[in-house]
Amino acid sequence: MSIKISKEAKIGILMVLTIGFFIWGYSFLRGKNLLKPTDNYFVVYEQVDGLMESGHVFLSGYKVGYVDDIRFMGGVQNLLVKISIDKGIVLPEGTIARIFSSDIMGTKAVELVPGISAQTHRSGDTLMADIKPALQDEITRQIEPLKNSAEDMIASLDSVMRIIKVILDEDFRDTFSKSVDNAGVALSSLQRSVYSIDTLLTREDSRFNRILTNLGLITENVASSNEDITIMLNNFAAISDSLAKSELLAAVNNLNDVLAGASEGKGSLGKFISDEELYNNLESASKNLDKLLIDLREHPGRYVNFSIFGRKRD
Repeated sequence: MSIKISKEAKIGILMVLTIGFFIWGYSFLRGKNLLKPTDNYFVVYEQVDGLMESGHVFLSGYKVGYVDDIRFMGGVQNLLVKISIDKGIVLPEGTIARIFSSDIMGTKAVELVPGISAQTHRSGDTLMADIKPALQDEITRQIEPLKNSAEDMIASLDSVMRIIKVILDEDFRDTFSKSVDNAGVALSSLQRSVYSIDTLLTREDSRFNRILTNLGLITENVASSNEDITIMLNNFAAISDSLAKSELLAAVNNLNDVLAGASEGKGSLGKFISDEELYNNLESASKNLDKLLIDLREHPGRYVNFSIFGRKRD
């Protein structure tokens, strides 16, 4: 018994198959194979450096998967990348998902760098992230020092050109020429002075040698007579001390003799001190002189009298 399929059903089945084929073909063109089972892993990047969805995933240089999805995670600071890898591929723990440039045009892809752990990742785990500098970035990094050196050299060359321009200036040339001439005159004067000094030293060389020889002899004589000079100075000091001590001792002895004689009534000083009559006479004379001075002060006319008309008698 044959089953009849209506025209509408045929059209519907054809449409479903067409849509399915279109979805499969679109996914295949994007690198996805809907008919092949995969394991999914996640990687968190601060930036994806131009990585696009459907980008290839390589392991040891062989394509093993594709980038399934890229979206922001926790705002705009991090990007969550979902990669799909052919089922059955084992990734040790510590595997790194590194973004790199897969061709000279700079197309970005993901390279899986396996870890060394004995443990393995499971589907749904998060892999470690890394970004390999692109070829252009590497060239730029290598050329950057050369560029800086070239800029410094250009700046130095500009300074040199300015100096050359100043040197070629007419006023500077005149000033520099005069300076060179003055320097030549100064060097000539210095040369003449040196020649004069050299001539003087040459003429007086014998005299200088004699003076230096005599000074050397005097120094040697003093050095050789140092012990004698020391003995002489010590003797002179001893003689001086002896003279000073003997004169002082004689003076002290004379003073003691005078004082001893005075206390015994000997000599003029002793008589003056011990003679009581002399003392009384001196005391009486002193009193009479005092009375005379008092009378002279109270009656000066008795002793001195002057008159223009002659002397007046009492």
